[in-house]
Amino acid sequence: MNRRRLIALCLAACLAVPLGGIALASAQAHGLVWKDCGDGLRCANLVVPVDWADPGGPKTAVHVAEAPATGKSMGPLIINLGGPGTTTAILRPKNTADTPPEWPILLKQLRSRFDVIAIDPRGLSEPGSGAKTVNCAEPDASIYGLISARTKQDWDAHAAQNAAHQASCRKTAGAAWRGMTAWNVAHDLDALRAELGQDKLIYVGNSYGTVYAQAYLELFPQRVGRMYFDGTADHTQQEFEPWLRNYALTQERHLTRFRDWCARRSDCALHGRDAGKAWDELVARVRRAPLPASAGRKVTEGQLYAAAIKGMNPPRWPLLATAIRKALDGDAGNFLAAELAPDTGNSYVSQDSLCNDFMPKLPTYEEFQGIEARLREIAPRFGWIEGRLELGRCWGRSGGASWAPHPLRVKNVPPVLFAIGELDNTTNYLGQQHVAEQISSARVLWHGDGHGSWASNSCLRRHVFAYLTTGALPAPGTRCPAERIQKVGK
Repeated sequence: MNRRRLIALCLAACLAVPLGGIALASAQAHGLVWKDCGDGLRCANLVVPVDWADPGGPKTAVHVAEAPATGKSMGPLIINLGGPGTTTAILRPKNTADTPPEWPILLKQLRSRFDVIAIDPRGLSEPGSGAKTVNCAEPDASIYGLISARTKQDWDAHAAQNAAHQASCRKTAGAAWRGMTAWNVAHDLDALRAELGQDKLIYVGNSYGTVYAQAYLELFPQRVGRMYFDGTADHTQQEFEPWLRNYALTQERHLTRFRDWCARRSDCALHGRDAGKAWDELVARVRRAPLPASAGRKVTEGQLYAAAIKGMNPPRWPLLATAIRKALDGDAGNFLAAELAPDTGNSYVSQDSLCNDFMPKLPTYEEFQGIEARLREIAPRFGWIEGRLELGRCWGRSGGASWAPHPLRVKNVPPVLFAIGELDNTTNYLGQQHVAEQISSARVLWHGDGHGSWASNSCLRRHVFAYLTTGALPAPGTRCPAERIQKVGK
């Protein structure tokens, strides 16, 4: 690195002051050594401080992968599309259950003008990458576990499982443990930007990738070029209960959206009846006694809600409708089927990072009982259960690194583009709007689909590509019609 560039980076570090400390320049990162890694990609590991607040301390490696431009490149486009797994794997031409079939179309479009570079979160990387991967020996508790908890002992068992998972993660991570926050990942992004020779960051974040983007806006506003937020996770709610309230209200509204969708679709298993009232009837039954299922099984209230939370995601609405109809007819077995059954715990370290960022201070058991009572008042039919779902991610974890939620303090950044889905209940649309409102230069592009619909909605693809390549924003009030939801059930 030449002396002039080093001086410029050091000056930028001194001028950028975030919440909680100095924003450090990327000069402390080690250079990238690119190697072919299959599927036409190049991969490298970026060596960075474990904790950017201690640049002279231990180092760790962050995995990055590049899909080179197929046409004349405008330069790097850095992406992080959330988790819980790696982001670099998304560049490989393989579809999974969670990857929209239109993703190759989007990637081809992006590569026509950019070198698309994916960066993995800390502790997660593709097998064989050589980067620090934290494989935890103990699985964590299912995030759905508290939904079925009936007694304090059930809550304690959930906490014990998460604590054991966290302890095993910490042992595997070693020194890297204290750097697992979005604050540090934002510094990694800036280190990557500098190593690529990019003056201003051009970045796409989806889901958890938007948490890193929020930190970057605060830390490095002078280095922002263009940033696209898709499915934004709200890290700006300082208090836990208002954050939960937005999830509860969103899920409560989703019950009526599910009802309306079913009324329009002749192929919905509940077509011709009010799907919302059908759900209410099922809840009333299960509260009297567990629901009968095939092969002599029973479905409890907790199991019913846990499966319905999964089924309330719009792509699973047909499965949920069928499960409700069959349960009302006497067989609730579909609520135990793999498509709706709650996910079990896993060995990823991603939930620990989430808890470091979103829930460094948890309510007590007694405090949460009051919170839940208030959630039941505003979202009594369905949404109240979100409190247990979100808390279940972190209940029992403690002592990790911390980057607590707080209002955004961002000034003088170029226009930032947000896409918000009216059917997004994964990162609820109320929270997304709350983040965008705190950025004076934000432009919101509403659309009629749910979470992670950028690849599958052609209108979104068109507007986002125009913004990334030219800076052109959609006209105020522009809305993209639903496309993905129209295919549900077909």
